Amino acid sequence: MSDAPIRKPSTGHPAHPGRRLIASAMIGLIAGIDNLGNGLAIAALLFTGPLAAGLGAGVGVVLLSAAILALLVALRSTQANSVALVQETGVAILASTVATMAAGLESAPEGVRIATAFAILGGSTLVTGLLFWTVGRLRLGRLVRFFPYPVVAGFLAGSGWLLVEGALAMVSGRHGLGAGIAELAAPMVAVTAAAAVGLAGLLVLAMRRSDSPFTMPLVLLATALAFHAGLPLLGVTAEEARGWGWLPGVDGGGGFSLPVPTEVLALADWGRVAAALPAMVSVAVLGMLGLLLNVSGIELAQGSDIDADAELRSTGAANLLAGALGGPSGYVGLGMTLLAGRMGATGRGAGLATAAVILGGLGVAGWLVSVTPVFLTAGLILFLGVELLQEWLIDARRRLPRTEWLIVLAVVLAIAGIGFMEGLALGLAVSLAMFVYSYSRLPVIRGRHSGAELRSRVDRSPAASLHLTGAGAAIEAMQVQGYLFFGTAEQIVGPVRDRLDRTGGDAGAQPLRFLIIDFRHIKGMDSAAAGVFRRIRNLIEAAGATLVLSALPNAVEDAFRNCGLDPDRDPVLRRAPDLDHALESCEEALLAGNGADGGGADAPLLRHLEAMTGPHPRLADAVAALDTLHLEPDEVLIRAGEAASDVFIIGRGRVKVQIALPDGRSLRLRTMTAGAVVGEIALLLGQTRGADVVVETPATIHRLTAATLARLEREDPELALVLHRILATTLAQKVTLANRLIEQAAV
Repeated sequence: MSDAPIRKPSTGHPAHPGRRLIASAMIGLIAGIDNLGNGLAIAALLFTGPLAAGLGAGVGVVLLSAAILALLVALRSTQANSVALVQETGVAILASTVATMAAGLESAPEGVRIATAFAILGGSTLVTGLLFWTVGRLRLGRLVRFFPYPVVAGFLAGSGWLLVEGALAMVSGRHGLGAGIAELAAPMVAVTAAAAVGLAGLLVLAMRRSDSPFTMPLVLLATALAFHAGLPLLGVTAEEARGWGWLPGVDGGGGFSLPVPTEVLALADWGRVAAALPAMVSVAVLGMLGLLLNVSGIELAQGSDIDADAELRSTGAANLLAGALGGPSGYVGLGMTLLAGRMGATGRGAGLATAAVILGGLGVAGWLVSVTPVFLTAGLILFLGVELLQEWLIDARRRLPRTEWLIVLAVVLAIAGIGFMEGLALGLAVSLAMFVYSYSRLPVIRGRHSGAELRSRVDRSPAASLHLTGAGAAIEAMQVQGYLFFGTAEQIVGPVRDRLDRTGGDAGAQPLRFLIIDFRHIKGMDSAAAGVFRRIRNLIEAAGATLVLSALPNAVEDAFRNCGLDPDRDPVLRRAPDLDHALESCEEALLAGNGADGGGADAPLLRHLEAMTGPHPRLADAVAALDTLHLEPDEVLIRAGEAASDVFIIGRGRVKVQIALPDGRSLRLRTMTAGAVVGEIALLLGQTRGADVVVETPATIHRLTAATLARLEREDPELALVLHRILATTLAQKVTLANRLIEQAAV
């Protein structure tokens, strides 16, 4: 439970069997003594005030549960030297719950209150064991790590506060901060409280100065011996000390006792047990988080790979057995397990020896309860609470951003002022609100470009390209990203309104004709976001434009249809398989509306060349030097891997450049229309063809062979220079386009 911090990782060296046996025995002695002392403190925390009569049975069941956990985890853990302990965090929550129950049953018989307390304690451990085993069985252990860290820290710090309150209840015999403080007016209670605070301070100093596992047991033992040695010097008998509340009011005769299951079942108030179910679930969830955090720490420190789901299953089975006996929950302890590795206890002997020492201590449990000063158990509980508050509230201020630390503080204040479940709800609610706020601030628009800047992968004639340089501003393309929900979708509406307002306010601005929204990087969408797109659709309709939905995922399409948007039937909407095809279709519409229809697809080749290079007296001779091909759709103009011996100029029609994917599908790289030049790079560099070029529509294509170019270089250098100028201009245009695409991708 009070797992001493171990700062040095395991050396991992093999140990001699005899040395390993001695190391296991030492670990068992250390962990066993630690469990005995903390078992007394846990039982005293749970069974105080109106439940004090159950202290003896409480000690017995806590120690027996600790032995069961140590034994079963040692036998079944994937980490052989694991040492399991009863953990105090969950007990702190249950102590508050049990105290509330006892206050509600103040007029009930003592046996009913005690039986109900054991039912809540055992029921919580059963819920914990069942949750551990189920999550491990379903192999969902990793999912638990997504629990908000500030909430976990707040739970742990809040548990520390509950331990502080529990220590006060142990001293005063009254639950509740106000009632406990009021009791401090009694001199004997004040003396006990002062001694507990002094012991807690001594433990803090000792543990800060030493990381030895012997430090805490030695301090507690020395304190107990000093107390009993001091009683005769003060002239105080044990009976008087017991009457003053300095020693527990229990009989030290006999060994240990356990709650009788049949009596618990018969006497417990099961309505009160059911009311405690939310706290039980909280203990289970917090325990699972603690187990997984400890497993991660052991993996990191010892360099081992631990199956978290297997640990959940084995620890779950151990908790189910402990819960059936009415005991508290627990799991592998980080510090003790790392200490076992450091000392060379690499086998399962460490856990087995721990269980043996605890079982041996059961024989003197009754005597230990009777002679252990109240201030000692209260001081130990106070120390554990202060340590949790120090680590998870005070020290967390340096580790966490301010907003996350404020969540921790809010959880602690809610637990202290209202209750644990309220603190749990507040922490989750605030974390959810912070997540929504933070996520909503992330940019949902990945890129936003005008059609004058962002072009499709279609090589067009110079005339068509020149026309799109101006007319392309009527196209607006937005690439959205992430998960669209009510907190992020509104980011899209503002830019759409701005674009439409710019059209109305600037006489020189192109009216918006096409709004492309690309969903390729969208992971999902909720119904509220779909409603936002319905508003965008209405804005586009009012502007007389078209909304093009690109790369629409099935989940997003379903959300659209559920809110009344039909991409297939709505005249305002149009769909495209990807952004490139969306741009291409919008460009074709702009060109067709201008009467260019692809940039002069039926224009003579001479006009395409004049638009490319400007007028030249030898351009007609250049056209005459080319061969003319008439090709039909699906004919292959260029095949990947062939030697490059020709350059082609598209006179009419369209061709596509594509590559074959490993799965047999073809990926379109570019589309080329009238006036485009194909194959010049491979020819000039002397390379083989890198892609296929396939005819899409009936085409007239002009070919310049390498042999013709070489002949002209010898016989007519001026005409060869004109042809080289055409190729150089084409290459310059392609480099410019490539640079533009790189700039857009980097935005």
